[in-house]
Amino acid sequence: MQAQIRIYTINRGEMDSFLEHFEKDVKRLHKEVGWDIVSTWVNKPQNEFIWVRTYSDADDLAAKAKAFQEKRAELNITLGGNVAKMEIREVESA
Repeated sequence: MQAQIRIYTINRGEMDSFLEHFEKDVKRLHKEVGWDIVSTWVNKPQNEFIWVRTYSDADDLAAKAKAFQEKRAELNITLGGNVAKMEIREVESA
């Protein structure tokens, strides 16, 4: 199994709005395309939102990313409005 650890620095004062958007839109999109979100965390001192989503291999990642973007466009959902900085780390199980 492989995963993305995604670390978002959220604009100051916008964490609550971001969390609402994540719950309403981002989780819904992932569920609709069958992409598992393993866990989420909030690092308040750094104003960061950290989350992990999994996939089986590079082809699965590409397919899920494509399906996600197509569904996002179909539903006219805008992403990233509250995100000041995004860091993505690709990891695989040992």
